[in-house]
Amino acid sequence: MTSSDAERRHTPAGNVESRVARVPVETETSATVAVVRAVAEAEDASPGDLPLLSDVIDPEAFDDLFDDDRVGRSGVSLSFDYCGYVVTVTDDAVTLDAR
Repeated sequence: MTSSDAERRHTPAGNVESRVARVPVETETSATVAVVRAVAEAEDASPGDLPLLSDVIDPEAFDDLFDDDRVGRSGVSLSFDYCGYVVTVTDDAVTLDAR
């Protein structure tokens, strides 16, 4: 991964924040696909080489949370642990923070 692929920020006290990457979610991409792609990119791996996301979350329910056709879904945010990251998904981005 290049420095343009990931964000690393420093706090004023000099501590490194845990932010690894923030990847925009394309409107036609499901939330599960967006997460797997973001983690695969961060790990410099093929999506098929990652553990099954379904071992961590229910993919169908997860995708339903971010379905464009749902009324009143704006502001939805969900975080969970996956592959050594705290993954946070919002309507517009997948953010990976190191644990």
